[in-house]
Order: sequence, then C-alpha cells, then structure tokens
Amino acid sequence: MSIDLYTTPTCGYCKQLKAVLQEKKIAYVAHDVTTSEKDFNVMQEVTNGGTSVPVTVIDKGTPKQQVAVGFDDAMALLKLS
Repeated sequence: MSIDLYTTPTCGYCKQLKAVLQEKKIAYVAHDVTTSEKDFNVMQEVTNGGTSVPVTVIDKGTPKQQVAVGFDDAMALLKLS
C-alpha cells in the first residue's frame, strides 16, 4: 500500500496527520501543493476539483485507489481512528 498526502505548510490538520503517521511509523509521500503546480493539479484531479487539504490517496493510480479529504476521513480510511 502506498500513501500520498497533499498538504500545505500552514494547515494544522496536515501537520497533525503527518505526526500520527510518523508516530505509527507508517510511510507516506508528502506533496506540498503550494510549491508544486503538478501536485496541485493531481490533487484537484483526484478530488474532482477540490482545494481542501489534507488529501490522502492510497494506492494512487491503481484500480484500488482510495481518496479521503480532511483529517477525520483520512483517519477513517487509514483505520487509525
């Protein structure tokens, strides 16, 4: 399973989600959508134009891809809540 997080540096929920994943030693790839137009576009593609963060994508680009927008939905998707 791969985890991609689309975040901004000023988002408190983004920081909180990263902290939980680090605490539980769960690997992820973080994408700062404020510094990468490509990452921003990917985030919008997987959320049908959404701009809210954090966006969590499991198994990006595969038939098993799952997307959660927001901290609570990410925790539920990752079965951490």
